[in-house]
Amino acid sequence: MKRGLLNVSNSLGLDYFNIDVNIFDNPKIIKLIRRYGPLGFMSYITILTNVYKKGYFLEASIDDLAHILLDRIGGKWVSGKQKLQEIILYIASIDLISEELLKQNIISSKGIQKRFIVMTKNRKKEQDLSKYWLIKPVQEKASKIVEVVEDSFDALDEDYFNSLPKEEQKKIKRKEARKKKMKEKGPDKHYLTTCLVNYRYIEDYDLDVYKYNKLFEELNQSYDQDIIFEATKYLCNYASRKTKTIFDKYHFFDKSIRENLNFLTKKRDLGDQSFEDFLDGLMKDA
Repeated sequence: MKRGLLNVSNSLGLDYFNIDVNIFDNPKIIKLIRRYGPLGFMSYITILTNVYKKGYFLEASIDDLAHILLDRIGGKWVSGKQKLQEIILYIASIDLISEELLKQNIISSKGIQKRFIVMTKNRKKEQDLSKYWLIKPVQEKASKIVEVVEDSFDALDEDYFNSLPKEEQKKIKRKEARKKKMKEKGPDKHYLTTCLVNYRYIEDYDLDVYKYNKLFEELNQSYDQDIIFEATKYLCNYASRKTKTIFDKYHFFDKSIRENLNFLTKKRDLGDQSFEDFLDGLMKDA
């Protein structure tokens, strides 16, 4: 495809589109930002704007899309298109865009299409949604499915859900119940995990809450709770003083608190190295 001639059959693009104010609580966005920081998020938003300018999908290869991102974001902020290609593939791997369609040089997703339907519901002219459409039912006109999209996005896949084995359906229901519980009041937390939230080491809806719970339960089997609490408080204070971003906070905390507890209980010999110097070393790998 000649770069710059990115056309789609549906030329009725959008002038603007909505962004959820809770977008930064979206687990997929959290993953993207943890891995690629502001560049990852900017890349995703740039992809959305380019898709919606054309409609609900964009014809572009990974190479084409990387050039678009490089042009929009600017070479000052990114070393080259290879990094952007990597980000595009990651965005697809976490289902922010369709991985299957990307293989066909098409950029779209269920989320993109859902927002497109809601944003164009007042258009008088019927729109052909048959090409690369991911939301069921494919045969319906936009005006026929908009109410279903707004009421219950998951209901559109009811036929697929009913075709699954009973055990798989149960797993999905449990997962949805857990997600609903997290959304309503947040996941259950070990009291020391709550301390991490209170000390602002993690957010209330951190996706690794269950890992921290499990870690503290394990540590309680070997160490006194007061010592664990002191070690937790020390590590939170240490992290708050540092200007370097800890990208994998769970990995850093897991390794650090084990070493800290070992140091406190057994007076581990660190040679001339202070424990804070030891933690500084761990931050380089976090």
